[in-house]
Amino acid sequence: MDSKRDKASDVNPALLHKKMLQLLSSLWVTRAVGTFARLGLADVMEDGVEDHAAIAAARGLVSDRVYRLLRALSTLGIVAESTHGRFVLTPLGRLLGSHSPNNTRTTAIFLNDYFADMWTHLDDALTGERTAFEALKGAPFFDWLAQHPDEARRFNRMMLEVHGPETPAIVAAYDFSQCDHVVDVGGGNGSLLSAVLAAYPKLRVTLFDLAEAVAAAKRGEGGPLPGANFVTGDVFTTAAPEGGDVYLLRHLLHDYDDRDCVRILANVRRAMHPQARVLVLEAPLPSDDSPGPGRWLDLQVMLLCGGRERTVEDYAGLFEQVGLSLARTIPTGHPAMTVVEAVASPRA
Repeated sequence: MDSKRDKASDVNPALLHKKMLQLLSSLWVTRAVGTFARLGLADVMEDGVEDHAAIAAARGLVSDRVYRLLRALSTLGIVAESTHGRFVLTPLGRLLGSHSPNNTRTTAIFLNDYFADMWTHLDDALTGERTAFEALKGAPFFDWLAQHPDEARRFNRMMLEVHGPETPAIVAAYDFSQCDHVVDVGGGNGSLLSAVLAAYPKLRVTLFDLAEAVAAAKRGEGGPLPGANFVTGDVFTTAAPEGGDVYLLRHLLHDYDDRDCVRILANVRRAMHPQARVLVLEAPLPSDDSPGPGRWLDLQVMLLCGGRERTVEDYAGLFEQVGLSLARTIPTGHPAMTVVEAVASPRA
């Protein structure tokens, strides 16, 4: 039925017009969801407040306009209108509250701030070398974060919200029992290493990242890291820690263009012993024309930091340039995470 409806929309002018307007109005949805999160309306509703006037009063807002916002959000499944003017928060809507586990409130707010403004500079990204973020803020994204520590903390919180649910899927999918030493390259606050260590407590682990990330890991922001070794440095200019059996690169390579990825991988390759392995932890693009969110994330990282999403074949090409070979890909229980494993090339 759906395929028939899709084919009909391809030839019916009225349906084509309706579809185009739906696409163009998708900005309304993003802004409405982000505002709902930023104003803390989910938190008010989590406390049991259902009447739209009371919800509005709790935040000093106009009741009729809040009602209309909630009514619109009910079409998305964020809230449900139980009786006229009374709304309850759905399980989906709870993800926009600040108290729910694995909530995405910071993400909803962040994507409506300068991440949204950045898209107004898509033209700049398409016509020049600088990124859209640099056109907006005057500095590359990661340099800008280093100059704005409060924003860096907020960004790190968003990364935890977005990628946190992937962590148990990685640990469940890959057998670390044959390893003695795991090195996380660009491992941030250590959340992945903490989960690996919890499942395999006899492992030695090393976190390699910039000073601010190492400091966060030492504070326990990513979870306990008993006995961990911390190495402060830059993935481009500081020699990667030697002696690892497995090197983790989680959502690191997609932030960079091919040239910089080769630099990162070459740095890791120099530190590897012959039997060591590299795990690139990403969500590869499909090699065919299958639809998926990765093609849109590809544009997001292009605009943000000049990075790109890649197919497995693309990763294999990067590996070959530094003396690595694609060994296998391992699916995980999370749809946005695949383990791409590389080993040292026999001829390298």
